[in-house]
Amino acid sequence: MAAGSRILGRMKLITLGLLSGAIASAQVGHDYLFPIRDGRKLGFINRSGTIVVPPQYDAAGELKEGRIRVSVGNLSGYIDLSGKVVIEPKYESAGEFRDGRAIVRNGDKYALIDLSGKLIGDIPYRVLGDFHQGLLRVQTPRPTKYGYVDREGKIAIQPQFMPAGEFQDDSSNLAFGGLDREWVYFDRTGKIVIRISMGEPLHGARSFVNGRLAVKEGFTWGFKDASGKFAIPPKYNDVGDFKDGVARVQEGAKWILIDPRGKEVSPDKRKLRPIEPFSEGLALARENDLMGWIDDRDRLAFPLRKYEEAHKFSCGLARFKLDGLYGFLDRSGKIAISNVYYGASDFDHDLAFVQTKEGTAYIDTKGNMVWKSAPRPALKLK
Repeated sequence: MAAGSRILGRMKLITLGLLSGAIASAQVGHDYLFPIRDGRKLGFINRSGTIVVPPQYDAAGELKEGRIRVSVGNLSGYIDLSGKVVIEPKYESAGEFRDGRAIVRNGDKYALIDLSGKLIGDIPYRVLGDFHQGLLRVQTPRPTKYGYVDREGKIAIQPQFMPAGEFQDDSSNLAFGGLDREWVYFDRTGKIVIRISMGEPLHGARSFVNGRLAVKEGFTWGFKDASGKFAIPPKYNDVGDFKDGVARVQEGAKWILIDPRGKEVSPDKRKLRPIEPFSEGLALARENDLMGWIDDRDRLAFPLRKYEEAHKFSCGLARFKLDGLYGFLDRSGKIAISNVYYGASDFDHDLAFVQTKEGTAYIDTKGNMVWKSAPRPALKLK
């Protein structure tokens, strides 16, 4: 991860000051809140730069489903978009909301709550990760076994695996776990679809990617789908897992690229391949030391260039670093906001966080400053 990105990290670890002027009262109808910091306390502004929540919290999470996790000391609760506390800080640990549920913990007791704070159900096991396909991975104490609970906190797949992976959000991929010296791949009902021996010595499991799992049959490799059938027959001497829609396979003595249907993909046509996921119809690609953005047909949006850093498009703009400073490009490749910032985040809901000589600020997509911190105090030399 680039240094600028590490510094910013969604603006949670950055020292901010209060905007000069009076603090306006919270307004109804905000659709997003942006974190600010005064000393060690966190607050929030709205899109126009108005302070909605004066800095008063010790930590805060991301906005998810109209709720932001906030912490007072070691206890966490949630506020809504008006800044109102909707769930009092009373949990030792609290996660972000997902599909109307959040995981909370006091001591070694886990539970699920809804957006109002109502208890949905206690979870008698240790919780690992987040919900995927409506299921949450859990772990039993000695002996350690892994299973899954549903959105009501009830056991959906009995703890029996050692180890086990999370379900992916893509339903064309199966989850996997270890069971009786086999790697088993199962759907969200717990039905085992594919079994593969761990072998002697025991070997690790491969994961489903792009709806395909590399499976060896005798001397040759192929790819199975989530039904357990070979989507690509076992005919290759060696294979790599799929990535960004292509897999490298050895056909005879020759290595080629194939797509998830098993059709060969011309290396020339895949000369520029995404190095980040698509965003707003474009993906960042690299050729040697040059970078640019391509569409889903691998066509360049504008010529490749040399950047110190380049990032995804968001709100119609892409962050870049050149000559040690950050700025933003538009979709035609023109500089929309000059590279004058010592640090910057990607735009999110039409604002981006930036670092200037004077301090920190939020700017809009036109480059206008909507909020800024109080100036840093001048250093006094003895």
